[in-house]
Amino acid sequence: MLEGTARRNLWPLVLGQSVSLLGDYLGFFLALPVFVRDASGGSATQLGLLGTFETVAVLGFGLIAGLVIDRSRVRRTMVIADLARAAAFALLALAVALDVGEVWMAFAVAFLVGALGTLFDTGLEGVMPAVLTDDLLVTANSRLQVGRNLAQTGGFVLGGVLLATTGGIALALAVDAATYLVSAAAVLLLREIRPRSMAPPEPVLSSLREGLRTLWRLRPVRWATAAASLVNLAFAPLAAVIPIYVPEELGIEGTASLGLFFAGFAIIGAAGVVLGSRVIGVIGLGRTIVLGTVLLGAGATGAGFAHGWVGVVPFGVAAAGVSLSQVGFVTMRQRLTPPDRLGRVIAASRTIAWGGIPIGLMVGTPLADGIGMRALFGAGGLLIVLVTAVLLVSPLWVRTPVD
Repeated sequence: MLEGTARRNLWPLVLGQSVSLLGDYLGFFLALPVFVRDASGGSATQLGLLGTFETVAVLGFGLIAGLVIDRSRVRRTMVIADLARAAAFALLALAVALDVGEVWMAFAVAFLVGALGTLFDTGLEGVMPAVLTDDLLVTANSRLQVGRNLAQTGGFVLGGVLLATTGGIALALAVDAATYLVSAAAVLLLREIRPRSMAPPEPVLSSLREGLRTLWRLRPVRWATAAASLVNLAFAPLAAVIPIYVPEELGIEGTASLGLFFAGFAIIGAAGVVLGSRVIGVIGLGRTIVLGTVLLGAGATGAGFAHGWVGVVPFGVAAAGVSLSQVGFVTMRQRLTPPDRLGRVIAASRTIAWGGIPIGLMVGTPLADGIGMRALFGAGGLLIVLVTAVLLVSPLWVRTPVD
């Protein structure tokens, strides 16, 4: 009976998030940067600031989000986060439609979505062990990553079409708002197969310290978290300048073509992560994280040398690497962390991992204006390769019982 309920939970879990991510890739990852690009005259620094506002919110609210999840009714908290994000995008869509939208509004939405997204994502990862059996965690995480890549494909294709039309940015933002409502409905359909362990009431600082101590004691998770922080530092500025890099360096111009380019490398990324469950079964969770990092570094480096539509391939390899690493990393955290501290460990790990992003954005995006974007991709890819070399002698390269 529990197995049947767990399998039924897979559908709303995966489909709800896939629809929500479709909206995010359409609105947050495409329409919002295009709006900032157009409003700021194509400044890489302004695009970097957009990512910085989101990341600062993640870092500032991250640890508290974990404590909230450990002490609250997690599904209700996730629904509230979805409804608030829907309202934020709906208001921005209205402002853009009325031609009163300004760059600071995009920054405000990025900050709010970063904070609420941290709360939701921590809750999502934390609720999965309560609604799924242990053997379904890899399956669910793999399907979520496939859904993410397919949503990226659909979001960028649809976005390319919408943004090529008058009023397309406002419509894309409105669609993103609507998809958060779908996500909220999907969360309400989930049914727990085992009770969640709630954190005992204790002082906030003591609870937060316990989460950090638990993360430190989990050596594979600790190493994966540190590696993710360095990789994010290297890759964040590369991701931020893609809307400029593709037309200026690869020569793929036009909003519709930009959407098709993003869709192309997302398809390659999805094809790679489809094999995620089998890869984990053969080499284990830790080595899957290392393999994903290798692919990301190779893809980022290759993107710096690509021209034209050939650039779809290295970007796709990088996308597959990100997805593989994410499946291994998330599943490892879920399996190794005690249930009553899962929210805090997830939040602490995410906060540290995301800590490299604002540094990368603040240093890397202005650097792109100085040394050129191709040189930036080469430097970022090289740093990721160096991180991989260290991981080969880390605990992640050793098989563990959770594999």
